Amino acid sequence: MFGRMHLQHQVVLCICLVHLIALSLTTTFLVINARDAVRVEVESGAKSARALVLASLGYALQQVAPSEVLPRLADTLVEPRHVTLSLVDARRGLLPLREVDAAGPEDAVPGWFVRLVKPGFREIRIPVALNGTRYGYVSITPAPGDGIAEVWHNVAGIFWIVAATAAVSAVVLVWLVNRSLRPLDTLRRALARLREGKLSTRLGRSAGADLVPIFEGFDEMSEALESAEADRARLNRRIVEVGDAERRTIAMELHDEFGPCLFGLKVKASAIARAAETAGDPDLGENAAAIQSIVAQIQASNSRLLTTLRPMAIGQLPLVDALQDLFQAFRKTHPDIDWQVDLPQALPDTPEIVDLTVYRFFQEGVTNALRHGQPGRIAASLSQQQDADAGPVLRLAVEDDGVGMKEVLTDSMTGNRGEGRGLAAMRDRIDAVGGQLTIGSAEGGGTRLISSVPLLSLPDNALELRAVS
Repeated sequence: MFGRMHLQHQVVLCICLVHLIALSLTTTFLVINARDAVRVEVESGAKSARALVLASLGYALQQVAPSEVLPRLADTLVEPRHVTLSLVDARRGLLPLREVDAAGPEDAVPGWFVRLVKPGFREIRIPVALNGTRYGYVSITPAPGDGIAEVWHNVAGIFWIVAATAAVSAVVLVWLVNRSLRPLDTLRRALARLREGKLSTRLGRSAGADLVPIFEGFDEMSEALESAEADRARLNRRIVEVGDAERRTIAMELHDEFGPCLFGLKVKASAIARAAETAGDPDLGENAAAIQSIVAQIQASNSRLLTTLRPMAIGQLPLVDALQDLFQAFRKTHPDIDWQVDLPQALPDTPEIVDLTVYRFFQEGVTNALRHGQPGRIAASLSQQQDADAGPVLRLAVEDDGVGMKEVLTDSMTGNRGEGRGLAAMRDRIDAVGGQLTIGSAEGGGTRLISSVPLLSLPDNALELRAVS
């Protein structure tokens, strides 16, 4: 349990235990010394009282008759400190001593302290006798009350001084430990921000001398991570741009080379068909018709391949117009679907890579919904918003009420297991432009795809890419 406590709690608990042990040892030492001090004072008082009584008794025997010695002592003796004198006359009984000014009231002493330090003395009796006749005796008994009170006052003062010192040192220690460990909380929060992907997090030199190397190391690490992430983002974006340029080049080759060739084949097949009809050769006419059918199939495949490689509308039309054409095509092929499309009137000029990313998002999202979701309704929306960290962004969303998607990972850091190649390519493309993709379930079932794409400025190599195309 101790190992699970926070470091500051462990340190404070250990120091408090040390103070408690020290206080207990100090108290024990004071009690032992107090017992010895009381015993020494009482013994000294008893010896002084015995000597005083003997001297007074010898002097009284010389001055008065033996029967009057004890009354004479009662008038002359003064009770010394730490002892109690009792004069017992054989005929008169207990004789009261002459009263003197009483000492001031003593502080109350706890009973447990009295029991700890009170010494164990017995009564001392000095008989008054002459020629075999016993006239009485003087009793000396210990009275350590005033001595115990004095010792208690000293012990209590020392105890409270030690206790107050321990309490003050504990408070100062708690403050010092909290102040010393506060930078560690800052470091923990900075690590949490770093784990969330905020690589621009820095600590500076806000720590004590002992933690400065750690803070500097954290800043160097976060700076290196930020630089590596920026390089990775640039590389990913460059890969996507080069891939788009390569696909654009291939699409142009297919359009400029295959298209005319297929058109020529179609013209030649039509000419052969007319010649066969003129010559009355049905076999030749069937062959010409077969060639025309094959050419039509190749042209359809070529058109689909061109659209897959690169939507022809991108680069020719504004992004909003290209998206409207896309959804218009979806409406024609799936008229039974309830289409809810929300597009803005216009958008600011964006780089071609952003246009392609947005276009592919809607194309892949809607295609997946139609292919796998069996939806009755598909809602798509595009809007421009302001993000606190990324600045102006495009918010993209596609939602359907179909059967939904199972076991689809929504965290790109954990991999793409469970996502098809289309979704994986979409995620990579969105990551390449600094965006985010979230895939989840819609309310009432179905699937919801949400993405944010920063409105990037036109890249430096845009002219180069256009020249390649």
